[in-house]
Amino acid sequence: MRVLVTGATGFVGSHAAKAVQDAGHTVRALVRTPAKLETVTARVGVDLASLETSVGDIRDADSVADAVDGCDAVVHAAAVVSIDPTDEAEVSETNFAGAQNVLDAAVGAGCDPVVHVSTGEALFPFRTDPVTTDHPVGTARQPYARSKAKCEHLARRHQSLGHGVVIVYPALTIGPGDYNESVQLQPMKLWLTKPIPRSGYTMTMVDVRDVAAVIAASIEPGRGPRRYLMFGHTLTAEEILSALREVTGRDLKSVPVPRALFSAWGRIGDVAHRFGRDLVLTSEAVEYMFNYCAGDNSATERDTGIFLRPVTESLVDTFAWMRDAGHVTAAQAGAVP
Repeated sequence: MRVLVTGATGFVGSHAAKAVQDAGHTVRALVRTPAKLETVTARVGVDLASLETSVGDIRDADSVADAVDGCDAVVHAAAVVSIDPTDEAEVSETNFAGAQNVLDAAVGAGCDPVVHVSTGEALFPFRTDPVTTDHPVGTARQPYARSKAKCEHLARRHQSLGHGVVIVYPALTIGPGDYNESVQLQPMKLWLTKPIPRSGYTMTMVDVRDVAAVIAASIEPGRGPRRYLMFGHTLTAEEILSALREVTGRDLKSVPVPRALFSAWGRIGDVAHRFGRDLVLTSEAVEYMFNYCAGDNSATERDTGIFLRPVTESLVDTFAWMRDAGHVTAAQAGAVP
């Protein structure tokens, strides 16, 4: 099959393009900046020699239609992923317009399946624990979650009409090969370079390679609408600290931080962003940290045959890549091979 992949220069999208190629399909990438194919996409293992390229923007319906033309299936992984409050306008304007252009064009062209890479935040705030794919669309006020919920309504509308739209819901995505430096990279650096704050938060992490494998396994026509939850592993602050100590062999330090201080840190982070300073945490990030729930990944594993790798394996591979790419030192990565 010929599969259009949007967002192929991003973290999830580049790994998805590789997984789709590895499954034997021809990949066409819709990109705004072709030079990034060499600096990002090829470095995760995508074969550029067999990659078709369509230059355009997901916000431009005409360039999307041109890219979709001649494709059998589509993977829509492009989005502005940001918890920076100064990015609110770009997040709001890009994510829904892009999803509408890509999904409408793909469905209209008869592509099957059309894989929409959503996010757990599209279902936020959660009403069930664990979360399942039957969860209603979220009603969060946070800009990123709100934009993805709007896209979710669109994707589910196509599903309700019987179109072969597949929705994949990753949570916090980690793993090697984050060459475009996604929003997750900076917190991962802090885990190895600063004392780890402990409080009542949890983090739900999934390996980017597992997400990509599920996307590739979804490229199967004639199966109708499907939804695949990819929340991965849910860890408390104490469990994160234990896992980090295990994989690095370091006696990593931690400090107790009450939730009120996290909230204040997030509000200060919001203000700092408006002056060009990144304090990592924002109010939106804090909201997710203290209110994220575990997800039931079992139905995804049964249907696709893709089973989640242990979180320690993901952390080892992530930190090894970060060390080799110069994001952390060998001493900070510790015993990671």
